[in-house]
Amino acid sequence: MGIMNYIFKIFGFEGDDVKVAKKKTTKASYNLKVSQKLPDEIDGIRVYYPEKLEDCKDKIELLKKETPFFIDFRACSSVEKNKILDYYQGVIDILGANCEKVEKDLYIFLPKHMEIERD
Repeated sequence: MGIMNYIFKIFGFEGDDVKVAKKKTTKASYNLKVSQKLPDEIDGIRVYYPEKLEDCKDKIELLKKETPFFIDFRACSSVEKNKILDYYQGVIDILGANCEKVEKDLYIFLPKHMEIERD
């Protein structure tokens, strides 16, 4: 076995003392439910899920047509969210519209003559 130890050492093995360690593997479980699908509408008002500012620029026409809509920022980075909100703040000021935060990442945009009724 002396020659075999020498050959093992050439290839980086230490001879008979070589131990093979098994890697530990863990199974990842994903809990995706169909029921957790993001809604297209909330109380009959359309919800949009932009990823960047360019996805929102066409929604200004909805405010001009006096159609309210929601924007859910879950798909955006915080930088893009701030860009979109800054952009819409200018639009809101020009059109006399209104924007209100409903939840953490959910905002409603209302045309000029609409407001939210609170209980």
